[in-house]
Amino acid sequence: MGVGVLKPALANIVGQELARKILFKAASGGKISQAYMFKGPDGVGKRTMALAFAAFINCRDKGSDACGRCPSCKKFASNNHPDFMEIVPEGAAGIKIDQIRDLKSKLAFPSFEAAHRVILLADIQSTIRRPEVANSLLKTLEEPPADTIFILTVDEAAEVLATIASRCQVVPFYSLPLEFIRRRLEAEGLEPAAAAALSAISGGSLGRAIAPEGRELLALRRQVVELLIYDLSGPLPLPELFRLAETCAGLKDKLAYFFELLGLWLRDLMLFAVPGQEQRMVNIDLVHLYQARREGWQLAELSDKLQALSLARKQLRFNCDRRLVCEVLFLRLSALP
Repeated sequence: MGVGVLKPALANIVGQELARKILFKAASGGKISQAYMFKGPDGVGKRTMALAFAAFINCRDKGSDACGRCPSCKKFASNNHPDFMEIVPEGAAGIKIDQIRDLKSKLAFPSFEAAHRVILLADIQSTIRRPEVANSLLKTLEEPPADTIFILTVDEAAEVLATIASRCQVVPFYSLPLEFIRRRLEAEGLEPAAAAALSAISGGSLGRAIAPEGRELLALRRQVVELLIYDLSGPLPLPELFRLAETCAGLKDKLAYFFELLGLWLRDLMLFAVPGQEQRMVNIDLVHLYQARREGWQLAELSDKLQALSLARKQLRFNCDRRLVCEVLFLRLSALP
């Protein structure tokens, strides 16, 4: 599913009014910091804002925003500006020391054409946990070329080294309105029920909602829920449970997100067990699966299931065997009242 392309402009970014105000004031007042830290959830527009800010400060005919017509703006719109460099993590370990060294070698030369060369260092939360890379990055921030602006993006929950944070102006980003995400998904051709479900479980992240794996995880979540809660005809089919556990273990780095979905499902069960709370449910596309079991659910027993999921999420963080974690979790969840 693709998302329509807009020109990189601050006005086109929805739901980040404070960040937009901070950056517009800096650019229009000529008080641009040499380093910014965009801090907030994934998929809420941090990269888009960085691109729009870079386009604005380098626009050759700007007024209250980037014009979108000049040669510089067109290059930003096509992700082809020679003075916009994006350094992204290579795997779970984050940005590598060789990437920082390569960046330093390029910074030794002047920019090609822009008044402000912009360097985007994405998702540095893993990077800064490695002393060698963190120290190299710090030295780069301490001695930046005069025409270079650094933008670091970081997850909202990440602990950032004080030495790095002190070199940056922190710009906060927040979760997006779920209604905006739902409308965006429907505009991209998704069925209303699926759009409502994906927006509800997105956590306010448009990036998460539109990612191709979002719908795949949604379908997998349904298979698991149907197996755990809706098979009322006899004993739990263990071969099917183990097959799904193997499939879920194969999600690798997406397994944590899938566990989030299961957590929201268990929360829904607790809400559904209390008359009048259905409107607060997240997985609204699964409501019909709950109808036959409402009378059998006890909040205390559902709370035990949430604790089992919490343990599984903790085990995942400690790199336990993913398949075994999933098998044990599904066995515990299948013992629903």
